[in-house]
Order: sequence, then C-alpha cells, then structure tokens
Amino acid sequence: MLDTQLQVFKCVVDKGSFSLAAQELYMTQSSISQQIHALECHYGVKLFDRLHRRIVITEAGRALYPYAVELERLYQDADKKLRGLMDVISGRLAIGASLTIGEYLLPENLVQFSQLYPLVNISMTIENTEKIISKVMDGNLSLGFVEGLYEPVAALADYCFSGDQLVIIASPDYAAAGHCVSLADILRERWVLRETDSGTRRVFEQFVQQHGSHVPDLNITMELSSTEAIKNAVKAGIGLGVMSCLAVANEVKRGELAIIDLQEGAIKRNFTMLCHRDKFQTLAVEKFSAFITKK
Repeated sequence: MLDTQLQVFKCVVDKGSFSLAAQELYMTQSSISQQIHALECHYGVKLFDRLHRRIVITEAGRALYPYAVELERLYQDADKKLRGLMDVISGRLAIGASLTIGEYLLPENLVQFSQLYPLVNISMTIENTEKIISKVMDGNLSLGFVEGLYEPVAALADYCFSGDQLVIIASPDYAAAGHCVSLADILRERWVLRETDSGTRRVFEQFVQQHGSHVPDLNITMELSSTEAIKNAVKAGIGLGVMSCLAVANEVKRGELAIIDLQEGAIKRNFTMLCHRDKFQTLAVEKFSAFITKK
C-alpha cells in the first residue's frame, strides 16, 4: 500500500494537480486525495499546502520526493530486466513528431515495428517542432522526432536518423513551373507557408538568408499549419509554397502541382530523434530507438 501511495504522491508532484494525476493514473480525484491523506498520516507530516485552488509542495514533500522517484526507478529497472530475460517486449510507446515526419515517414515504420512487437501499445502525437521539444522536455513523450534546425538542449539527447529535401511548389499554370530559376526571381511572389515555429519554415528562411536575400522580403499571403491546406492553396494559384518532397510526391506525379528548381541548389535538411537524458527508457522505447535509427 505504501508503494502505491508513493506512486500517487510522485504523480501529483509531477503533474502539479490532483485532477491531472487522477487522469494519468486512471483514478478518481477523491481516491488520489485519500492516498495522499494516508501517506501524510503514515509519516505524520503535511506534504502539500492547498492555496486558492492550487497545491504547493511542502518542505516535507520535497524531502520525500527523491525517494519516490528512486522507488519508481527500481520498479522500472526490475520490470525491464525481467522482461528482457523473458524476451517479452511490451508496454506503452508514446512518441511525437513534427508534421512531415509524422504524416509521411513514421507511419510505415510504426506498422513494421508493430508487426515485430505486437504487444507494444503505440501512440503518436503530431505537432510543430517547438511543441514536440516541449513535450519531450516535460516527460510527456518518450521520444520526439523533429525536422530541420534543432538548437541543442542540455536535458535532451539527440540523434540524427534521416532527412529529406524541401521543394518550391506551384500551380501547374504558374509561368516558371517546371523551370530552374534563381531565388531572387521568385522571392517577391506571393507565398503560402507554415507557421513561424515550424521546422519547414525555419529551414526555408535560413536558406533564403544564406543566399543573400532577406526574410522580410517574402510576400507571405497565408500562414497555414496544415500540409493539405497549403497544397490546396497552391493548387488554387494563391501563391508558391515550400514543402517536403515526401509530402508532394503524389500530387507532382498526377500533375496537380509543379516543382520549381532553384539555381542555388537543393534545400536539404536533417531529421533528429530526441529523448530526455534523465527519463527512464523502457525496453519498448529502446527497441524502437534502435529500429528507427538503423533504417
């Protein structure tokens, strides 16, 4: 019973809320309160102060927290060791990916991994690069996959695992469609781009700067967070777009979109896998990390 109470206590501290801890542990909020009350009675101390609908951990709570963390780590180590001996790979695999990776690269890999390890329960969140990094930092994701420019964060380990190429896309009716032009020639055309904190947008803007042009010179008509929305806007002739070659391969093949080649060369970028250095990694996470980096 004490072990359960310590698990509940750690979750409340991590989430900063009784209600969020209840959601995480699939318990009622009253059950969470009862477990915390029992733990406080056991030690004869108060672990949280309740202040204006929020909780604040006490000095006694801060002293107890490292032991709750260590106890959880020991249980996880034991589980990992025994499952390894039995060669059983199961459990939850929570990953997150930025748009291009999540929509066009990982799905096939997830299917292949699931066929190898059918007992692993996989969930994938698709957000922009900044949000994926934040969720890996918070421990809500075991692994994050981001595209383009990544500024190293001390708490995160990063591994290059793949890459792609960005292309300029246009309506087939656009005059320069299918031709090779200079960036300066099309810079002041209307553009339909991703939001400012997307990996695709950052890589394109860096490319623009590296080749002597200014990002403010871009005539951005629309900012859209959806790949499909950008493709539809470009098809309609609203402006030019920038997108992964993976995302437009089918439309180009069908003649619905055209690629404009640049005299400055290809816009290449890397994909990066991220994990928190201090977060316990299950066998499922380790197996998927090895699986994806060997592709």
